[in-house]
Amino acid sequence: MRSTTVLAGLATVLAPLASAHTVLTTVFVNDKNQGDGTGVRMPMDGNIANAPVINMNSDDMICGRDGLKKVNYAIPATAGSKMTFEFRTYVDGSRPQFIDASHQGPISVYAKAVSDFDQSPGGSGWFKIWHDGYDESTKKWAVQKVIDTNGLLSISLPTGMPTGAYLLRTEIIAMQNVTTKADGNWYCEPQFYVNCAQVYVQGSSSGPLSIPKDKETSIPGHVHPSDKGLNFNMYDMKGLLPYQIPGPVPFRPTSSSSGSNAKAALTTPTNFPGAVPDNCLLKNANWCGFEVPDYTNEDGCWASADNCWAQSKKCFDSAPPSGIKGCKIWEQEKCQALANSCDAKQFTGPPNKGKRWGDVTEQSSVQVPGVMKGADLVDTPVVDTNNEKAAANNNVVSTPAATATTFITTSSAAPSKPVTTVPSVAITTTAAAAVAIPTDTAAAQNTLIRCGRGDKNQRRAMHINRHKRADF
Repeated sequence: MRSTTVLAGLATVLAPLASAHTVLTTVFVNDKNQGDGTGVRMPMDGNIANAPVINMNSDDMICGRDGLKKVNYAIPATAGSKMTFEFRTYVDGSRPQFIDASHQGPISVYAKAVSDFDQSPGGSGWFKIWHDGYDESTKKWAVQKVIDTNGLLSISLPTGMPTGAYLLRTEIIAMQNVTTKADGNWYCEPQFYVNCAQVYVQGSSSGPLSIPKDKETSIPGHVHPSDKGLNFNMYDMKGLLPYQIPGPVPFRPTSSSSGSNAKAALTTPTNFPGAVPDNCLLKNANWCGFEVPDYTNEDGCWASADNCWAQSKKCFDSAPPSGIKGCKIWEQEKCQALANSCDAKQFTGPPNKGKRWGDVTEQSSVQVPGVMKGADLVDTPVVDTNNEKAAANNNVVSTPAATATTFITTSSAAPSKPVTTVPSVAITTTAAAAVAIPTDTAAAQNTLIRCGRGDKNQRRAMHINRHKRADF
């Protein structure tokens, strides 16, 4: 059973991967590594873990493949925290690379407040907290800047995010497949590399969060093939600058008490939905190993060994393509050591009881870059949506307050203008929630014709433009 488990895990992790692509694997909070795969929704199939999403109307645009399913654990942070996202071509980190240098384009980070991580992530309620496109001063795309920082993107959370559960969604758009021909028609197939991280934020208020209507969006539906930023020839930018980043402009709610004293008062939450259990001895991504039962005889010894091997199997079975390092340590140092003890007729145990390995991937040495500047980042004072008298005729939508435990609650500043609270049904996933998606067959066909891959000669031209690469 043990050898079968190992082989199954290796098959997932070592499956062939496209050498040009990328996926979010790891999150750091204030430079602290949270562990490979922890809190991250990523595809479980190693063959397509770093493959792009092409269909802009697909549910895969929300949080990537397998992104509609929650993972066991969430990442704790405080409002205003530095968040660093690590992207990899080789998902298990066996070789260093973020993405192929030909895959240039913009990067955005979105957020959505959710009642809990079981909530469907699709539909409205999303807002962008950071983005960067083409920097004319440095002549660099956002992708190139993250290549320069070894696949690590650091941003800061807005200080006005209320306490609660959030999905943070990273979106990298590779533009190498967007070209024009002599008659001016576009052949566009931008590649979207999308993932979500589950984050529980400790804020200085309990919410709900008010989002200006022009900055709130639905996913899928936040981008459309006709968007100017998706019809952009990166090989010939003459007359096309400045580049317009797809999607809404960022919304960065700022707390009225965002000074140094207020930030110091916020402590990282420890008891929240999705927290790693205190009795977790070893963590691998979103799996934890727990202590086996005590025993004083032979039957008890082997029963505890079986318990350990059963946990080991779950570790390998649940491991995402980011790796099985922790599973192998549990198997060898916990389960095999216990089996050896039973073989040696040492029937009082278990051995190394209570030993904590933590998450071995958190201990890797990574140079975390500073916060990247980004574009169009303007702080917006938080509006107090709890003031019912003010709720009239304002161009604002509200996301529901978190139902989970609130650790710190302070009153926010008085509102400068009224707000309108949208019923919670507005954030559910419905076909009508998508924005600007063709609903009739003819319109959809026209979109596909206009933004398809083109014929064989056109595809060949794209490959030549991409430095003769043979993949996507």
